Amino acid sequence: MKTSILLRRFIVTAFAVALLSSMAWGDERIARFKQGLFLYSNWDAPHVTLDTCLDMTITELHIPDAVEHNGRSYPVVEIGHGAFQGCHNLVKVFFNELEVSILRDAFKDCPCLQVLVIPCSTPPKIQTNHPFYSGGFEEIFEPYHAESVIVVVPPGSEEVYRNTLGWSNFRNIQSTMPTDDQLDQGVIKARIAHLELQLQQAREQADRLERELEVLRQLEQSGKETN
Repeated sequence: MKTSILLRRFIVTAFAVALLSSMAWGDERIARFKQGLFLYSNWDAPHVTLDTCLDMTITELHIPDAVEHNGRSYPVVEIGHGAFQGCHNLVKVFFNELEVSILRDAFKDCPCLQVLVIPCSTPPKIQTNHPFYSGGFEEIFEPYHAESVIVVVPPGSEEVYRNTLGWSNFRNIQSTMPTDDQLDQGVIKARIAHLELQLQQAREQADRLERELEVLRQLEQSGKETN
């Protein structure tokens, strides 16, 4: 999985470098550009999507309210498909103050993820109607994130998040930042959960291979008996 993620990011990054400041097709309705650690895209709209984090070793990131491109300011209102996927050291994510949408696989394979700080009283939208990249909690986060991630929200909005599709999966929604000791323990627990999940998947894969092997042996044996 890690190899496929790295390959995807290499392709995306190479594409971005080739078009670094911007690329236009047709009448310049699509533009992709790099700013800081992120690659953005604009689809003929007054806003942009944060497509990819180009630093997979990052531990803490801040999603900006807006980015400048070609003399214009574009609000960042969408976290793209697989935007932070494979950022194995990522612990904290600070959202901007806009009502953003989150697309499929955005936080997949982020075993150290511990804190999502969201300053907006309206929960970010877990995208469920995108034509290609829709999904609920399970398609955007890892299953163990429900227990390991602390969602920090404005005071008084905790119940709103607890009753909102996707965010209701999280067990730890609060209005205060966790202590450093809590974070350290949380990272250890999250890594354990991540390894347990990988081990479970490896066992399931081994079981499938054993069944396939047994079928092939039976076919081989029946062929020998026929001959």
